[in-house]
Amino acid sequence: MKRVAVLWSEFVTLLGVGALLVTLSYHATAEEAAPVFVTKIPAGYRDWKVVSVAHEEGDIKDIRAVLGNDIAIKAYRSGKLPFPEGAIVGRIAWSHVPSEENNKVFGRAQSFVAGEPTETYLQFMVKDSKKYAATGGWGYSSFDKDGKPSPASAMNECFPCHKAVSERDFIFTRYSP
Repeated sequence: MKRVAVLWSEFVTLLGVGALLVTLSYHATAEEAAPVFVTKIPAGYRDWKVVSVAHEEGDIKDIRAVLGNDIAIKAYRSGKLPFPEGAIVGRIAWSHVPSEENNKVFGRAQSFVAGEPTETYLQFMVKDSKKYAATGGWGYSSFDKDGKPSPASAMNECFPCHKAVSERDFIFTRYSP
């Protein structure tokens, strides 16, 4: 009877160790598989303040507004780097099209306005140094006009490009007061 009790005790111990190892293995795999990009559009972004506007040419060809949440705006205005935790910088982009109405008034082609949303209509960078340590402390995102996130393969291209401005905490856009 004593031998059965010892064997049973050893069996339960091994079972517990096995369950712990499976749990730890699953946890590590889930963390490794966690995306290093943002998968949800930040709430209220349309009410954020303007950081700057830009007109991109080349392959991009858009008109964009760069916005920041209150944390990002405070950081931009103070000029201190790196950006604090919780800062979010966003970009809304549209195709740029001639304004026939305005050009009639001016008497020549000179006015362009926002047209249709671009393929990557919304982009965001979210500062979380722990969660996004592998990408300079920033999580990246991109969404189409319907709010659908870009595929992971497209998001993996963000950080390598932003490395070029690592001295500015990976942010391209400068504040335009």
